[in-house]
Amino acid sequence: MQSDRQKIPQKTYRTLFWLLITAITLFRLFFADKFGLGVDESHYLLYSRHLAWGYFDHPPMVAFLAALTTLFGDSVFWVRLGPILCSTISLIFLRYLALELYQDERLAFWSALLLQLMPYQHLLMVGLLPDATLNIFWCGTLLAVWRAMNSGKWSMWILTGLLFGGALLSKYHAVLLALCLLGYLITSTNHRFWLKKVQPYIAVLIGLIVFVPNIIWNARHDWISYSYQLGQGTGDSLDAGKFLTAIGGQLGAWSPVIFGLLIAVFIVIIHQQKISEADRFAVWTSIPIFIFFCLAGLTSKVLPHWTSVGWWTGSIAVTMVILQKIPRQNPSAKRWRRWSATAVVTGLAMTALLYMMLFLHAVGPVYNWARDVSLSLNRQFSAVKPLKPFETGFDISNELFGWQDIAQQVETIRAQMPHPATTFVFGHRFHSTSQLAVYLEPTTIATTLYHRYSQYRLWFAAEKHVGWDALFVVDQKRHRKRAERYLPLFSEMDPDPVQIRIFRDGQPAHELAVYKYYGYKGEYEQ
Repeated sequence: MQSDRQKIPQKTYRTLFWLLITAITLFRLFFADKFGLGVDESHYLLYSRHLAWGYFDHPPMVAFLAALTTLFGDSVFWVRLGPILCSTISLIFLRYLALELYQDERLAFWSALLLQLMPYQHLLMVGLLPDATLNIFWCGTLLAVWRAMNSGKWSMWILTGLLFGGALLSKYHAVLLALCLLGYLITSTNHRFWLKKVQPYIAVLIGLIVFVPNIIWNARHDWISYSYQLGQGTGDSLDAGKFLTAIGGQLGAWSPVIFGLLIAVFIVIIHQQKISEADRFAVWTSIPIFIFFCLAGLTSKVLPHWTSVGWWTGSIAVTMVILQKIPRQNPSAKRWRRWSATAVVTGLAMTALLYMMLFLHAVGPVYNWARDVSLSLNRQFSAVKPLKPFETGFDISNELFGWQDIAQQVETIRAQMPHPATTFVFGHRFHSTSQLAVYLEPTTIATTLYHRYSQYRLWFAAEKHVGWDALFVVDQKRHRKRAERYLPLFSEMDPDPVQIRIFRDGQPAHELAVYKYYGYKGEYEQ
């Protein structure tokens, strides 16, 4: 039993944890509607307006989440309320998981705080993304299965299956959770016996039953969702460039020092003479996620946030080793303290830079400064190529602003068409189309006629819109060439586009062209 002196810090850290959770939740709620929806958020919001058990690239849970919160309103705040609450619940699950594994309130607090030092987590814990519900069900499954293995209760195994099914309905790569847990059970001397019991298999079966509606949906749609996701994970040949990009994405998303600490912690744990069950569980449910996606980068493009679920137990493992190492009085402890402090400073700096990009319009000034430096170097060393003059598109944060104004101007143009009721709007790719579509009038049809298959093929029946007119909204860059690509799909095109310019803080944020087409033939661009 702990002494009273030892209990006091535990109680203090428990209080600090709840203060931290309250503070970051209020912070996110305050900033939720201070910038517009991103590309993916807009696309998933459209999912909620076309509810189904599956979509071209994802299972349905993100659509269910958005549909639930937007019952109260369709503003950005209500769209992001769901993800923010999901992140709060996930962090609470993280606390109980840390306590189940190590019985240490310090670990729960510092693990939650460590996640806040990773720049990309500030986007994932606010944005309407499939990761929002995946995080809840992933953490919940880990907590439930740990309790199930240690208690043997059927209720916990059933709960594990239900939560695993929810994870599968959130994001397809939740299947990796089952593989991680299988790896843990195979290597665990204390829990390997469960492989001979029926409970784990019943849990998996329950998860698959929960997932069945998505399987049925895919069966009715030529398995398009599974085919697309499997296609993303394969490539024609090994590509060192993609692999380095995948590694670089991890360093940039989570902070290079924090990611480096994860690797160091993994090495420390596997070199222990005897690995505890908690350590083994933390490693098996985190490290394989990073290894899998980084190796997938050898043949295909990997997005940085795909590994985010690995950080739930990964943050616990990193914090656990650091708390063990830094109190000691030896050269190794000094290095751990130094690198831990560096991780805090680096994480805070990268996170601050992220918010500066969002709210201070800082990309342009920073880019222009870098261009001046490159010009100066070019004058001294001709081999150094100077940066091009700054263009609006270089500031990717502009994509989060101005789309409501763009939609209003497009609606004005549509109202001036000969037949507004039978005039649809389309974009070159689904990205910009979705950001525009969420702000158009509910009766306005938006789609993309690009040759590559996307969700819009399921929403837009081309043969039912033969003879309609259309507006093509396209970025000013290469707009004429792109407009001409779609001319064969119509009887006529007005060669003179309407220009749309949107400003942000007095600086150009969007420069678009709107082309008018007449007499749609019911085809897609070849």
